[in-house]
Amino acid sequence: IIPNKTEVLVSKMTNKTVVYTVAGDPVFFEYEGRLYPTVYTLWRFPKMLRTLYTHSEVSPKIVGGADLMLPGVIVPEEGLGEDFEVGDYSTISIPENDQPFAVGFMQTDSESIRANGLKGRGIKLLHHYPDALWMLGSKKTPNAGFKPNRIYPLEVEEEPAEEEDAVARKLEEVSLESSSASAPGEKTASMDELIDSAFLKALHVRVKDEDLPMDSSAFYSNCMLPSRPRGVDLDFKQSGYKKLSKLIKKMEKRGLIAAKQSKKDDRIMSVNRQHEVYLAFGEELANEVEEDDAPPGETTSLPSKGKQIEVFEVYKSASNLRAVFGQVAIANKDTLFSAEEIYGALLRYAQQEQLSEPQDNATLKLDKLLKSGLYGKKEGVDVGTAVQAKDVYKRLLSKMQLYHKVVCVENGSQVEVVRKGAIKNIHVLAEDRHAGRKFITRVTQLESFAIDPQDFATTLQRLFKCSSTVQKLPGKFETGKEVSFQGNLLQDICKYLEFECGIHPKFIEKTSKMR
Repeated sequence: IIPNKTEVLVSKMTNKTVVYTVAGDPVFFEYEGRLYPTVYTLWRFPKMLRTLYTHSEVSPKIVGGADLMLPGVIVPEEGLGEDFEVGDYSTISIPENDQPFAVGFMQTDSESIRANGLKGRGIKLLHHYPDALWMLGSKKTPNAGFKPNRIYPLEVEEEPAEEEDAVARKLEEVSLESSSASAPGEKTASMDELIDSAFLKALHVRVKDEDLPMDSSAFYSNCMLPSRPRGVDLDFKQSGYKKLSKLIKKMEKRGLIAAKQSKKDDRIMSVNRQHEVYLAFGEELANEVEEDDAPPGETTSLPSKGKQIEVFEVYKSASNLRAVFGQVAIANKDTLFSAEEIYGALLRYAQQEQLSEPQDNATLKLDKLLKSGLYGKKEGVDVGTAVQAKDVYKRLLSKMQLYHKVVCVENGSQVEVVRKGAIKNIHVLAEDRHAGRKFITRVTQLESFAIDPQDFATTLQRLFKCSSTVQKLPGKFETGKEVSFQGNLLQDICKYLEFECGIHPKFIEKTSKMR
């Protein structure tokens, strides 16, 4: 593995892991006194250690840093091979791409699996492609199936071209181009992962056996779209599937669902809830629910009967700082970025300009652009001063112009509204106008959530059988409208906004002025 008289560089990472590097690539690392090969070594000697196989659909969790759960393990016809014990070395691969993409140690043994089946944790992950250890090397990959977000089969069976059916045409009408900036060549991989994840989450969360059979178009509109990641659009054109019918056909071929093909609209007849992929995704989904604690600034959404409204903050770069965001912001000054994208752009800029060390993103050195754009003359810093990356990020964020984006999805159609500043909450006010004999409920700021005040008034007037009026808000510079309803409808309207309009309660301010 390491030729004689070869120079070996020994270094220690910030987490105290000892790394052994040869010819620019880390070849081994030490964890709790044991030596493990890196993916660079495993790609040269793929049969060095025992390998457990998992599905390509499970690999996004592994390359994201999650341990391999036993429900996600594929058992070959000949079984799992020789017996193993807790702590034994093991690598992870997919059957259609034999090169290992992760290494760790077993958290269970053969006897426990024979007794209890494939339940619980399988491999404790220590190192994987493309983590910080891989970043220390040449950053090469063994084949084209290795993508940053997923490991793909080497040979993908091409399906014969088919005539565009009604479902595909309907899907293309409602699909929007993704607004997220991604590197060339990564769009297909990323979109395939998003579509697979939304499909599996929809089967778990929104499809019950009694709901079947279900038209594929209804499944997409009412189940997949609400199950996608927050603030993300599903665009089949940017995926390997190209259209919904091919996704249904592929999932049926894998045994996840049973479907009935038709010219007008495919139908999902049943779901195989004992499939390995379904069970593995369910366990990961349960873990995510337990650990879910969304930080400020992220999308907030609430499942609703017919509507889903998502709200998230985005930012526009100042002209003197566009270079930090690369050609995307330079070519289009109106490009908007999320807080996560801003932090990622800052780290990439620091790496490109050699302002930080590859293994240390916690600190960076100021260049002329960052110094002049983010720091004052009397703050005691200069070009070349090392500062905390988090401090630079906070200053960069404060220099950005805040916008908010509201995305409303209903029955497959999507409306998107982008406005300057922070989102204005909906105000619902109920007051007593005549000593307990006359009540009125007022609603304002509906426009912030792409709700037409006149349509809102008409719908609730019929629902609650009361009179309503719509009038312009007072003030020379006010453009919004106020909707008034006869009666004390404070709780009823708030529930309607939450459950029928899909608006999270944090965006609804209610006030009672009852005597």
